[in-house]
Amino acid sequence: MAEDKAMACPFCGWTNPGGEYEMLLHLETYHAEGEDASFRQEQGSVSENPGSGENISYVECPIDGCEEILPLQELDYHLELHSEESGGCTTKELDPVTPAEPDPHSGPSRAHRAAQRHRQSDPGSEVNERQGKQAKEARLGKAITIWKRLLKIPVFTSEGVHMRAPLQNEQLPNKHSPHGKRLGKAHLGKYAHESRMPEWLVSLLKREGQVTSQGVVSVLAVLLEQSPSTKHAYLCHPRVQHVSKLKREGGFCGYRNIQMLASYIIEVKSKGHEHFCGTIPSIFQIQEWIETAWDLGINSQARLETGGIRGTRKYIGTPEAVAVFRLLNIPCEPHGIKFSEPGKSEAHLMEYVENYFELGVQDPTQRVHRTNLPPIYFQHLGHSLTIIGFEKLKNGTKQLLVFDPSFHDSSYIVRLIGQTSFKHPAPDLALRAYRRGNDYLKRYRSFELVKLVPP
Repeated sequence: MAEDKAMACPFCGWTNPGGEYEMLLHLETYHAEGEDASFRQEQGSVSENPGSGENISYVECPIDGCEEILPLQELDYHLELHSEESGGCTTKELDPVTPAEPDPHSGPSRAHRAAQRHRQSDPGSEVNERQGKQAKEARLGKAITIWKRLLKIPVFTSEGVHMRAPLQNEQLPNKHSPHGKRLGKAHLGKYAHESRMPEWLVSLLKREGQVTSQGVVSVLAVLLEQSPSTKHAYLCHPRVQHVSKLKREGGFCGYRNIQMLASYIIEVKSKGHEHFCGTIPSIFQIQEWIETAWDLGINSQARLETGGIRGTRKYIGTPEAVAVFRLLNIPCEPHGIKFSEPGKSEAHLMEYVENYFELGVQDPTQRVHRTNLPPIYFQHLGHSLTIIGFEKLKNGTKQLLVFDPSFHDSSYIVRLIGQTSFKHPAPDLALRAYRRGNDYLKRYRSFELVKLVPP
């Protein structure tokens, strides 16, 4: 099929209908290892430590509809998460047995319930929907396999994740320069200089809003209980929603993480909840709050550095998240971590997060602690996530548990929402998309967090 053959180079955007062979020839000719790629020449590179000579090349994810811009060294891990998202790491044999026992503290999203009603009214639609999902997942899985082969990325097996060498001298760039200098693509993303996002994207965001899943935290709690490798774990409030991106929306991760924290504020009705009127704020509403905060002198130098973000796709980060919460009188505490010594930043990060969740423990005899604490906004170079928990394995390894706005919950996780008891034959495999440990964190030297103050 033509749509299967059409491929776009992640380095320069070149597209051809010739399929895998011509793309491989293109990569070897124009993007051979050690040579300057045209993407790098066009987009520029980021010096993580000025004067060190260590540069990071950025590429666009080649998976259709993703449009995420990320460091080349992270492309393999990013593709693995796409595989998790599509259900590529599991099979029908791994599907758990799920007794139909509703969970009073969690439930499927409104869209999920609407889909259930539609299937009940039209029994044949369930078969068609399942076949459509299987075909879509098969196409995505095929695309991931092809790109891994072209880019010489090992395919994931059940034995573990491909290990990558850590970047040297890496540190989180200063989001805002001391003199209000206008920032570029290194800090604001691919669309750093646009004055307005395209109308089709405005319509998409207004029409679709965001993808949300409520009840995933409770599913993860059961999986952690069943995990043979978990010594103990902590989870945030069970009603925190996983908010993820729409297809083709690009890089709105900072906004999506603010939305996840807002889902907690709305649920527990903590200070400032009245500003949300019971609804997760849109990207456009968050942009208005940021601009208003700047008008009032809250982190106002950011307007000079960004040129303004209203109606654009420019990246936002920790300073903008803090500006929103302070504007709305929502108590929050930003925290920065930065050490040049390898391993020290991630060790400090793990200690900080573990100490935070320990404050929410109600029964110290439990193995998995289901707290009522808010999640944490988490920023590192080029991306932000929401920390929803912490885990210590029996071998002593520590891991963050996160919601990544770049990826949706897989279908085999969504099917478990609302179930209080099920037996999963491979819980560690199901948890993999939510775990971020040393293999992921060791490439960074700086982290930024925003912690909401619990009511």
